[in-house]
Amino acid sequence: MAGPGEANSPLADRFQGTEPVAWRGATVHPMYSQRLAADRTVVRLSLLSEAPPRSLRGLGIGLSVLDGYVLLRGRKLSGVDVWSDAIGAGAELSLGRTGPAAAYTLTPVWMTAEGVVESWTGNYGMVIEPGTDGAMRLRCSSGVGAPDFGELVVTVTATAESSGEQDRFRAALYDSGVQAHTRGETDRARQLWRQAADLGHPDAAYDLGVLGFRAGEYGEAQRWWRLAAEQGNPRAMAGLAEVLERQGDPGAARRWRSQAHGGQ
Repeated sequence: MAGPGEANSPLADRFQGTEPVAWRGATVHPMYSQRLAADRTVVRLSLLSEAPPRSLRGLGIGLSVLDGYVLLRGRKLSGVDVWSDAIGAGAELSLGRTGPAAAYTLTPVWMTAEGVVESWTGNYGMVIEPGTDGAMRLRCSSGVGAPDFGELVVTVTATAESSGEQDRFRAALYDSGVQAHTRGETDRARQLWRQAADLGHPDAAYDLGVLGFRAGEYGEAQRWWRLAAEQGNPRAMAGLAEVLERQGDPGAARRWRSQAHGGQ
């Protein structure tokens, strides 16, 4: 349990790496992060609502890419800030990967009255919820004042621009994993499914979650079921809800269970 000093400290001081923290019954994340499963991926940001503090000149989302790039006006950049007016117009960002660990992260950013862009300070953070049609809803707080996760609410979706050859390759990996599992070769199945999941195959990620759950490795199950759930797999959503329930996060479990059954 946090001591009085820690409980009153800004959220930015309470984050430990990429791990979320609890705040008044909500799970608050320092960032939203996803791997890039395809060589090219389109990330779409849509604005649901905004209510920035009056002291700010702007509020938005900062996107950074690891082992990859965002393509903007013909330039390959490691990151870009997308402000609420651009998100309101429907922002689409084309991302490419340059290495096997390619991933992108989203964090709240804001512009002070003096025109300084800031992030990762004060009471910044985001509450991540399942949206509709495979989208994720990000409720963002700037670092100014008390935490307020209604300051910027956006949805994010990612669509892989996979080639037909890549689709066939990852499907073959998955099918080979199914055959290995049928023969009782669990380790081999896990290896093949992991390769397929890394290339964006949601059923492979789901099956990896099943293996983790059956082995009592709930962290592993959560990792793979979350990946598949965020790609719209309803079985993974239900499985993720079960793991989150066991790990003491009933609120998130209810949201994922509702999403699995088509709820809002």
